[in-house]
Amino acid sequence: MRTGQIVGMEALLRWRHPAKGLVLPLEFLTLIEQHDLIIDIGDWVIDAALRQLSIWRQQEKDWSISVNIAARHLHISDFSMRLMKHLQNYPDVEPRLLEIEILESVALNSIQHVQTVISECQSLGVSFALDDFGTGYSSLSYLKRLPVNTLKIDQTFIRDILDDKDDLALVQAISGLATTFNKQVVAEGVETIEHGSLLMRLGCDVAQGYGIARPMPANEVLPWATNFVADSAWGLWSDMDWDLKDFPLLVAQHDIREWVQDVIGKIEAKLMLPSQVRLSDENNCRFGMWYKDAGVARYANMQIFKDIDPIHHDFHKIGDEVLSLYAKGDVELALKKCRELHIVKDSLLTMLDELQIAACSAK
Repeated sequence: MRTGQIVGMEALLRWRHPAKGLVLPLEFLTLIEQHDLIIDIGDWVIDAALRQLSIWRQQEKDWSISVNIAARHLHISDFSMRLMKHLQNYPDVEPRLLEIEILESVALNSIQHVQTVISECQSLGVSFALDDFGTGYSSLSYLKRLPVNTLKIDQTFIRDILDDKDDLALVQAISGLATTFNKQVVAEGVETIEHGSLLMRLGCDVAQGYGIARPMPANEVLPWATNFVADSAWGLWSDMDWDLKDFPLLVAQHDIREWVQDVIGKIEAKLMLPSQVRLSDENNCRFGMWYKDAGVARYANMQIFKDIDPIHHDFHKIGDEVLSLYAKGDVELALKKCRELHIVKDSLLTMLDELQIAACSAK
């Protein structure tokens, strides 16, 4: 996220059913994960991933592909030999570009065997990632014994780090563990700019999720990557000496964007019923309560902090005007006011950025 560089993809399995259309993996993999068919599918996915890596190499792209492997597949006696044969079929692909992902629970159920398999595959040049880390039976002794290259923090923890202090602490701890054990850490399920900005503060620089891109067929990746530009906020904060005491400012930006998207977005799309309209309260919103209490204690001597108050007031004032007009049925005027609200929203978000920069510079 600090550089905005695309480093790899995760291979996601979809079934294009002739009658049902696109079928998601939870609808069919659970039916076969205890059957040897899961091994055939796993081998097919590895081959498809290597074939795609070969195509990207011809296009001068050095991206990696991560492939999830089921427990039954990993526990066959000749897994590493089969993997070697796959690699031999694509001599132009560097093995380091293939990453095998295994669930934490799978690894811990038979740690001696898994340890051996990982070491054998790493000798071929292939790397390993421990997927959904934190959802199993995480143990320092297990982590020490498993020679994986990467820890992938489960999205259930990432999703709520802006609202749940326990999840925030857990992500911070996992990031620290990864550093201690010299492992890469990847955050799954990054959906917003603020998620990414906070993760960088916690020492996690690599992320995947809908905030970057939604799943797409392989033939759409190159056009997407050609036009991809990481959000400027990530670059803005990449060299900052952040302090988690400034965390509420990030939450404020998240809340503002989320409210505009969830409320104003529905009005602009004419999806909200007038009866659903609820006026806001600048003194009782999460940012407003923080601003007049803890915010004053930390930033009262900064002029930019003082300048935010009238902009925050205007944001709520115009927002309430939009909601009132919409509730009365004056949709066109409400939509006109929405444009005015977006201008104020952008100003407020910019000022919150400037306050964070000033806070960092004051250290």
